[in-house]
Amino acid sequence: MISYHDIISALKSMGLTRDTPTIAHIDPSLREKIKGGSATLMGAILSKVDNIMLPAFTYSTMVTPEDGPENNDMEYGKNSMENLDASIFSHTLPSEAGNQAEIAVLKSFPGSYRSSHPIFSFYGLGLDSVLLDHAPQNPYLPIRKLMGMGGWIGLFGAGADQNFSIHYAEFLAGRKQFLRWALSPDGIIECQNFPGCPNGFHKLSYYLQDEVREVELENIKFSAVKMSVLVNSAVALLKEDPFALLCNDLQCTRCNLVRDAIKNQIISSWKPE
Repeated sequence: MISYHDIISALKSMGLTRDTPTIAHIDPSLREKIKGGSATLMGAILSKVDNIMLPAFTYSTMVTPEDGPENNDMEYGKNSMENLDASIFSHTLPSEAGNQAEIAVLKSFPGSYRSSHPIFSFYGLGLDSVLLDHAPQNPYLPIRKLMGMGGWIGLFGAGADQNFSIHYAEFLAGRKQFLRWALSPDGIIECQNFPGCPNGFHKLSYYLQDEVREVELENIKFSAVKMSVLVNSAVALLKEDPFALLCNDLQCTRCNLVRDAIKNQIISSWKPE
């Protein structure tokens, strides 16, 4: 079992400090391998990092309209019954990111705050300025603000596919994203810039070998990287190779739609010599 002191030692090796605002992605299975579970993990993290942010995503708020734009990876008008089961977003709606136990610990600290995006909200401690005004059309606003503060990304047993900041890099690089709808207290609202498939994000690791600080505990990887380094590296890669970081599943609809969008962009910008 991983102990409190093991985690403290790992955090020191990863270079996370009190003045390092951090977004933490925590694999749901990790707490079972730590002596004391989520309380131990969060206690260790918060003893070393004063300002932390956790995803509190709520996909259950999403609904499918009767019609909408083409090439959006949705079958419109097909989920009328499922729409009846959709949840209205509220600040008390449980996270569906597999980290509700860790969020419960975070919420026990005074000063915790949740942003208001109906699908991609975040909980933060001491990061109110990062989480304010999180509008439906801008899911990446907290990422942008945290990066502007010199923020870091911590992956605690989590894989690259859970690293939401890479989606922000896709957005900055102009990659096709999608449109979704969600239930809010004000009714159904459009949520722009819904991200694509993350299953090819592990390919970015090759380009960040010298930048990621990694520690292994009981065969579980803990890693940290400066957010600006990750985002800027991913943007540069996507500018050089627009097809980079797409998954290898030829049946993946979202990746295939992105490929088609890239091809159409190349064709439309091509000029004969």
